[in-house]
Amino acid sequence: MDKEINEIVECITTSKEYIECIKIKEKMNQNKALLEKVENIKKLQQEYVKTNKEEVKEKLDLLEDELNTIPLYVLYMQNLEVVNNKINYVRDELNDYFYKLFNEKNC
Repeated sequence: MDKEINEIVECITTSKEYIECIKIKEKMNQNKALLEKVENIKKLQQEYVKTNKEEVKEKLDLLEDELNTIPLYVLYMQNLEVVNNKINYVRDELNDYFYKLFNEKNC
């Protein structure tokens, strides 16, 4: 089973989207303005969760809108979505497999 799991991991980590995510992430880490914007969003998200203030939500929405206009970030998120979908698919299939396996043995 280890071999099969390693093959699944390798399939994901060698995918075009995963490799692209890594490359883009490296570029994003060199962009101070982008990193600052992401950090500000994280802080505002935490503040909004704690306070639930509308003015914080408005600032947060504005910053997120700005972030979503940065092509590098948008490309990263598109590739990340594909990678996450692959991971979710594998997770769902494994959950289904083990559910059936354990339920059939208990019957």
